[in-house]
Amino acid sequence: MSVPPAPLSATVFIFATLFGTACERGHEDHPPPFRPLVYTESPAQEEAEPREDTNLPICVAPEDLGLALYQALVEHDHERFVSLFVTGPELTDLIRTPEDRAARDATALLDKSQALWSLFTPALAAEEAVGGLDARLRLLDFRIGKGRNLAGKIAKAGADEVHQHWGNDLRLELRGSDKTFVIRVQKIVKTKNGWKIAQALEIDPTLRTYLEAGMHLKSELLTSEHYPFPLEVGNYWKYRLDLEQGQEDATPSEENAATSDTGEANTRLTAKTVTVAITDIMHRDGYLIATFERELRHLEREASTFAYLVTPRAIYPCTRDCRYNVDSVGYLLGYMSQQTPLFVFPLEPGRAWGKAGRAHARNRYEVRDKPAERTVVPAGAFANPTVIVGSIEEGREERYFVPGTGIVKRVLRSGVGPKEEELIDFRLIL
Repeated sequence: MSVPPAPLSATVFIFATLFGTACERGHEDHPPPFRPLVYTESPAQEEAEPREDTNLPICVAPEDLGLALYQALVEHDHERFVSLFVTGPELTDLIRTPEDRAARDATALLDKSQALWSLFTPALAAEEAVGGLDARLRLLDFRIGKGRNLAGKIAKAGADEVHQHWGNDLRLELRGSDKTFVIRVQKIVKTKNGWKIAQALEIDPTLRTYLEAGMHLKSELLTSEHYPFPLEVGNYWKYRLDLEQGQEDATPSEENAATSDTGEANTRLTAKTVTVAITDIMHRDGYLIATFERELRHLEREASTFAYLVTPRAIYPCTRDCRYNVDSVGYLLGYMSQQTPLFVFPLEPGRAWGKAGRAHARNRYEVRDKPAERTVVPAGAFANPTVIVGSIEEGREERYFVPGTGIVKRVLRSGVGPKEEELIDFRLIL
């Protein structure tokens, strides 16, 4: 079914291409989300025929476009996703722009939204939960902005035909919770092939965190037999501390007993061994919180606890407030977006990350381009451990990580001298 072409006058002042500064919905005193183009005495263009190279349905109403976008994302239907964006010929027909420029603008528009598409698509289909994303998310509605005419002005009832809507929101709900996500569809336009997206999509930051952390994937990925870091109550790792001569004479203090976000001792320690054991795991849908006890032993025993917030794709330090809000997905997603994960899986060579596990101009952690060929510690010889280097409060840290085993060695270089922790004993219950 075709939508009738919009009438165009010989002299048209159009505030419309498809890319520009966003504005608040419904505020006429804000600049529109387009750069202004002026066309005068433009000859009428031949009407573009609806595309015949696809069997995909045409979005006759704006609401149809919201449903189609949701279905394309959760069903990983890339052909449908691409079909929802305005094309070069449609852009030429709408604003009389040259065909080559229209093609470039349409391609750039789609390219800007491909990152969002990638977030919804699992790297491995086998990792997706039964029922897919539709089992995790539910479409609430597609909130349409005010209707506007071809020039971008709010359409007058009974006088103007609606050709576009600005500031539209596709709202999704996380099933089993009160958490709502929003995908901003800033501009949609009416073409001869139905309603199309005409500005790059914008994703809710918490939805981005949810997807990047893999909280929508199979819960089995968090089990000990599948997760890179074996997490089971009763698992422990015991390390020998090798300190530079003279460090042992330091007097223990509250500061010395403090911990870094890696769960290791921050500064000089009198302990000769450190044992880290998992004492509790709280399982939730898409994540868990693992509680550890750390025992330092030398002249006397010192014990403390810490926790990790674990998702299929990352491990974050978990503070007391984090543990207190274990059942609040909304709180945890906000918390995760402000934290730097200790691990981001898969630990690919050269991967670097900072806050929220994303690459930044200044990253906190980085995976070395090449794994260590062989690391020998008292607990055994480990081939090809992944080396994670990072800057922490106390200095420069190197962690030697073996998937399925954990950290087998840690080296800290600081102003008080180097410190090494080597695995001497461990127990893993799978």
